[in-house]
Formats: sequence, structure tokens, C-alpha cells
Amino acid sequence: MSGSIAPLLLGQDKASVLMTDGYKFSMAQAGFPLREETFYLTLRRGGPFYIPFDLAEVVRGLLPSPPTGKEASFLAANGYGLNPAMEAALGGSLKIWAAPTGSWVVAREPILTITGQSFLVSWLEPLVIMLHYPIQIATALLAGRQEFQATCPDEVNIIRAVVDAMNIPGVTIDEVPYYKTRLQTQAILIRDVLGHTQMHRVFEVGLRAATCMQQHLMALEASRSVGINKTSNVYGAWKHYMIPVGTTGHEHQQRWGSRDEDGFRAIRDMRPEPPSYLFDTYNPIKLGIPAALKVIRETPTRPCSMRFDSGDQDEQLRLILKGLHGFGHPNTPVNLIFEDGYTADKTALNESGLDGLWSRERRLYGYGGFLVSAPAPTDLNRDKVSAAYKLCETGGRPVMKFSGTPGKESLPGRPVILRQSPDKAMIAQEGEDVPGYKPLNKFHIGDRATTTFSPLTKKLVANLTDSKGQAEKTA
Repeated sequence: MSGSIAPLLLGQDKASVLMTDGYKFSMAQAGFPLREETFYLTLRRGGPFYIPFDLAEVVRGLLPSPPTGKEASFLAANGYGLNPAMEAALGGSLKIWAAPTGSWVVAREPILTITGQSFLVSWLEPLVIMLHYPIQIATALLAGRQEFQATCPDEVNIIRAVVDAMNIPGVTIDEVPYYKTRLQTQAILIRDVLGHTQMHRVFEVGLRAATCMQQHLMALEASRSVGINKTSNVYGAWKHYMIPVGTTGHEHQQRWGSRDEDGFRAIRDMRPEPPSYLFDTYNPIKLGIPAALKVIRETPTRPCSMRFDSGDQDEQLRLILKGLHGFGHPNTPVNLIFEDGYTADKTALNESGLDGLWSRERRLYGYGGFLVSAPAPTDLNRDKVSAAYKLCETGGRPVMKFSGTPGKESLPGRPVILRQSPDKAMIAQEGEDVPGYKPLNKFHIGDRATTTFSPLTKKLVANLTDSKGQAEKTA
């Protein structure tokens, strides 16, 4: 079954190099595309989860083919052109650790780690995250679920492939006809809040919320029909004559260490396009926002954006507005980008709260799950399990995202799972020997399963936490 899942996720036999988020290209242009890095995939909520297939084999089936001439031209025309280092990275090899077929994992455990050239392992993120869907299907089947609803033909085929591989009879699959209508309704709710003439302030960012590429293309078609013409999905932009857009991810900041301003200057100075500053990687209040404001002051007329993600956004906004006041406020060329869990209702509250405080034209909104997952008839989506793919090592240096939201901290190093018993697990480091624990096998997980950190993982977390604390003290 493993080999059959990848084409169903992609909607075709081979991935196009465009099948990722726009900021994967901009971060590679401003970073280190050939640096060796490790990312890991985890499901942070719910579980236990059953692994129904060879994850490593599926990942290899998701690797991109070289860009065609038309694809390369499209990337270049939109500021995402591939440089020689990026092209070399796409042809690189991968080292993969994966939870074995037939094993069980619990929330927040790494189920997959991928090591390779930076641009390639980063590029994979939105496609690798789609693995959450067949994993949830398999887990639900073993829990006795017999009825499933799907949003598109590829979802139907994914469910069928899992069912057939697990040889479970009596399962019914219903492809609902109203998903596209619901998609349009969600987009119309946004348009009703902002107004017909303000849809240029909206961009779609739901690729990582999708179960497969076909589902996301349906979401883009519906979004386009009501006036949304920007998306983070570069492939979807190409197919639906939209504008590919991107900001900056946490991984970019992690590559530059806990000095946020170094990462901000890199994205500002190494690309001609307006930079975007994501400030919640380590500590948004003490480190990220002050660093962004410092970099903005260095080029006060340069258009740029500040992107909100995790943490207390009200507190962050107050600090930003205070910091920007005095050098061009409220007409300074700084866009405020709001993305984290935004709905139409949340947008309305934000708009009314910011009227008179910041230019309407410089308040931008990105919508993901609200446009993709919320209209779907099924509860098996990314939001339910909070699937995440995070950078954990760059250039041999372990890294973490600390964030401003408890529970969103990432794992450092090259994490793997060890088991002592069905109820005792450990997140260890690749090659680490812990007495009494063995590599993950086909253990069934108990209802009270607990996962702890190994001695080496504890040491890495402590060292990185201390480094973050030192950065806060000297900020």
C-alpha cells in the first residue's frame, strides 16, 4: 500500500517542484539550501495512532521531479527562482527514521525524522503533513469505525487503499457533493466582513490543512470564485491563475540561532522582495518583536511585514504599535499579517479593534483551516491531531522552537522513539542507548501511556533553554 499512497496525496505519479508553500523558496534564497538539516513529523493531539504503512517509502514517493521550463519560468516571475544551490539540494539524498509499520505512537512523539539538504527536507513539509490523514483512517478502522465521508475522489481512494491494505470488510465511503459549496460559503463570510473591495488583503494558506492536493485545489477554486487571488500553494497558484505568496517560517529563524535580528536581516538583505518577520520562535515579547523593530528602524522606508502566529497576540500587538509609533506611524510601510486560527468572526473583532490604530490597507489576513478543514464533513483533519513538521537540527546544531504558546515547543536533535513496555516510552536521540529500552516495534499502546525524555534529550533541551534565557537577559 505504501507506494500507492503517495500518488493519491499528490493527485499524480510524481510531485511537481511547485507543490509546496511559497516561503520555502524565499527562505532557501535567504538561507543555506545545501546545509544538512533534520526535520521531524509529530501528531501533537489525540491518539494513540496506528502506523499502517512504510512511512519512509511514502516520503520517497513524494520527492519532486526537476522543474520543467514552464515551472522554472513561473517561479522566477514570482520571485521564487531556483539558484544553483537550491537545484542541487532537490537532487540530494535523504536519511529517514520512521515508526515501523504496525506500530502505535502517542501524541507528541516523533513518528518520522528526515535528514538531508536543507531546501529539500524543508520543501517536503506540506506533503509530509498530509500523512496525518491515512494514519487517522487506519486508527479509526481499528477502533471499529465503518463509515467515512470524503470531499474528493482522491480522498475516497486514500480511504479505500487503507481499508484494502488492512483487510477490513463492511466499510462504506461516501463522497459528499456539497464540500465545494461549503468552501465558497466560508470564503463569502470573509468577504462579507472585509468587503468586496478589500479582498486583496486576503490570502489562502491552507495547503498544510489539506488531506491531499486535490482537496486543496478544490479549496482554491472556491476561494478564487469569490475574489481571493493569492495563495501560499505555489502549484495551486499556477493551476488557478493566482498569485503565490509567502512570509517566513520558524525554521528560518532557527537557522540563525537565538539572535532573531540576524534572521530578519538575512530575509531583508538577500532578496529584493519586501521581507516578512515572524517573531515568536524563541520569545516574542523579549526577543522577537524588539529585534524586528530594531531591523525595521535600520531601513524605515523599506516595505515589510510582521507576522503574528502563536502566543498572546493582543500583548504582541500593543508592543508593536508602541514600538512603531514615532517613525511614520500610522503610515509606516509595515504590514501586519494575522494568520493563526483566523475565522470570519475573529477577523471582524480584529478589524474593529484596529480601526484608527493602523491603516486598513496594511492589515492582511491569511486563512487556512477556516477555508479548508472547517467546511469538510469529516472530523479526520490536521487540526484534530495538530500535525506538525519541525526543524530539529541544522548544520549539526540541535534547535528548538519555544514559541509563545505552551505545548508548541518542538523537539531538538534527531529524535527517535524507544519503548520499555506498552505503557512506557522515551523520546531519545538517534543512536542513544538507554538501559531497559528498545527501538520502537509493534507494541500496542496502553490508555495511560507516558512518554519521557531520555538523558541526552533532556540535556539538549536544558542547554537550548539556557541559551534562550541568556539571550533574553542580554536583549
